[in-house]
Amino acid sequence: MRIYIRTPLVNKSNIIPHTVEHCVATGDWNRSDFFNYWRGLEWEVKTDYTRFEFDEWIKYEDMLQILFQPIEKDTLVYEHKVLKEELSDPSYIQKIYEKVIKKFIDPDLTTNRYKSVPLDDVKDYHKKYYKSENLIVVDDEKDYKIVYKWFNPKENKSKKFEKKGWRFKYDGNGYFVYILNHCDWNHYRLWFFSYRLLNCHCYSINRLYKHWYYNQENYFFQYEDSCIVMLEDLDYSGITQEFFEQWKIYFLNILKYWYYKESFFLNEYIYWIPKTRKEAIQIVKDYSREKFKEFLELK
Repeated sequence: MRIYIRTPLVNKSNIIPHTVEHCVATGDWNRSDFFNYWRGLEWEVKTDYTRFEFDEWIKYEDMLQILFQPIEKDTLVYEHKVLKEELSDPSYIQKIYEKVIKKFIDPDLTTNRYKSVPLDDVKDYHKKYYKSENLIVVDDEKDYKIVYKWFNPKENKSKKFEKKGWRFKYDGNGYFVYILNHCDWNHYRLWFFSYRLLNCHCYSINRLYKHWYYNQENYFFQYEDSCIVMLEDLDYSGITQEFFEQWKIYFLNILKYWYYKESFFLNEYIYWIPKTRKEAIQIVKDYSREKFKEFLELK
């Protein structure tokens, strides 16, 4: 089971939602509480939402009651120490995500910077966002069946989409970064398809022709209504029609067999770009190599 809560940034920083996530996921730490709730709990805070994943034998009503409990000062003091240690050494993907959104979207955004947050700010944020009308509970074992929902997708009123491309170096690796701002669903799906295709092409070049075991990681990020594709800076013009068509068959099978369940859910309820799986399959079926070349032309 999973709980998704919409938790926006505060002053272009995620330190307050991150702090709240730590505080509500601590519990009382007595023995029964630990094994009943916290031993199997996983949680993660993103720039647009927070996710809590818990064991299926736990009633979601009990989990919500725990998440809604007021945050106490002792909990905050304890979690400040944990947060400080965590953010002193963020993961590679956390660092590169922050670097990219700061460089290409907003230089003032911060996602990995530690700062001690006053108790009143934490309490106010928790009270504002950790409530039933701001969350959805899903059964991730049953095709993301919605168990509890208090908000619906809203209409995406984004501006006309725009696409850009830049070369970018990070930690000695060369990337080409594709940015799609004000993303609508059709463009999102085609960009995601293109990203997976090019990622597969990178692997085939490095593994089958260069005999490399380790490959440079490629990334697909989302932030609000922007999509970011980061690919190894290679020459992709040699992708053949056969490779394109074979990948298309493979990708359609992935869609038909219910992969990307969380992706469909998040796009509908968090990023406001809903589309059914049937519609997504049709979009991919209609995607031509000529359209794919338009994606590559940014490079």
